[in-house]
Amino acid sequence: MLNTRSIKASYLDTVALLKLAIPLILSGIVQSSVGFTSTFFLAQLSVNDLAAGSLVSRMFVTIMVMIWGTLFSVSVLVANKRGAKDKEAIVDVLRDGIFLGIILVIPASIFLWNITSILLWAGQDPAIVMIAQPYIHALVWGFLPDFVGLVLIQFLIGLGHTRTNLVYSLFWVPCNIFFNYIFMFGKLGLPVYGIEGIGWGTTVAYWVTTLALLFYFLPHRYYRSYFKGIFQFKRTKYLGELWSIGFPMGLLLCVELGFFLTITLMMGQLSTEILAAYQITLQYLIILSMVYFGIAEAVTVRIAHQLGANQINLINRIAMLGILIATVCMSVIAVIYYFFPERLIGLDLDMYSEKNAAVVSYAKQFFTLCALFQLVQATGIVLRGALRGLKETRFTLMSSVFCLWVVGIPVGYYLSHNLQWGGNGLWWGMIIGALLTAVLLYLKFQSEVKKLVLEEDASLCYETEVL
Repeated sequence: MLNTRSIKASYLDTVALLKLAIPLILSGIVQSSVGFTSTFFLAQLSVNDLAAGSLVSRMFVTIMVMIWGTLFSVSVLVANKRGAKDKEAIVDVLRDGIFLGIILVIPASIFLWNITSILLWAGQDPAIVMIAQPYIHALVWGFLPDFVGLVLIQFLIGLGHTRTNLVYSLFWVPCNIFFNYIFMFGKLGLPVYGIEGIGWGTTVAYWVTTLALLFYFLPHRYYRSYFKGIFQFKRTKYLGELWSIGFPMGLLLCVELGFFLTITLMMGQLSTEILAAYQITLQYLIILSMVYFGIAEAVTVRIAHQLGANQINLINRIAMLGILIATVCMSVIAVIYYFFPERLIGLDLDMYSEKNAAVVSYAKQFFTLCALFQLVQATGIVLRGALRGLKETRFTLMSSVFCLWVVGIPVGYYLSHNLQWGGNGLWWGMIIGALLTAVLLYLKFQSEVKKLVLEEDASLCYETEVL
């Protein structure tokens, strides 16, 4: 009987987790398509425009991940208060989250508006920087709706309404592509803006979709009560907590982005063929990593709900189910990587061209190692999501800095140069860094769960003594 109950409970938890995760996974995959279309449009202009667009893209993402990561804390606190059934606190978190987003617009705008002087100081081609400048300046005008819109999306995720988030993504992506197209190429009576048009297209898309989201929320019977409170001017309650949880998350994204950028540069030092093979593999890694990132975000929400409801006994099971689901999904992808790499490579290269032989050979090896890397990384990312649900983000930051930068890169360099493993050595450095990260995060998570159980037992003992 007990075993049957346990199986049923696990089944229900799995269904609840998948209901949250699947829309998040699809949202991530859909949103990643914007970068592909922007690159395609830029390629129609000129090589210089494509180079300038690449430069802006790298700088924009590097700066934005810090802020995006910080605002992810909104979903953590909303989920926690939802579990505790504290509606008033959710209203306060939403209001303070929007306020934090507005505050962050100022430093982000000032920095990006003046980024060209930094690019010139860093030795970038002045002609490319001048082409990029109007693109950058156009993007700045979209920061306010971007940050406010992100807070609204995180509010939805925290409530567990991930299907609404998917609908938003399905609206935002074609909207962004449409406005990029008409501004870049001067359609519908607009002047031809060229590369600057992507900046204005993205900005207009941010304003349109964020306003659409607000117009959806405000008259909606369920959401209206939450939004009435955001217009009340009273002392902030959760601004500090949002920052303390979110800022390490933003730094963590920067750490990981810098790690992959460094690996890319190290691949390029080995040979052009190795770099090309790595880029082919990396594009699949980025898109398919959305699977376990979506699962991790669902685990965050579920655990935050249970923490808020003081259901400590369910937290460990949710995390382990998340790891199991992510591992099964990535095992399927690993099989495709291992047995059908030619089909994946063939989408980018002519497999039968002699000049591509070296790149194809390297890419086949890299897909096998990428399969192992993503299996290991999936566990670490889900555990990171579990710790985030417990409001623990500083340890994940420190462990990633240590495992990726202090261990992963030096080991990868040693294997690729000293042992002459080439690009494979760098991949093994990534795998070892990801494995060590997963181990440390697992130990930390179990420690946090044990601490919560002891606190709950102590509380129960105290209540018993009082009675």
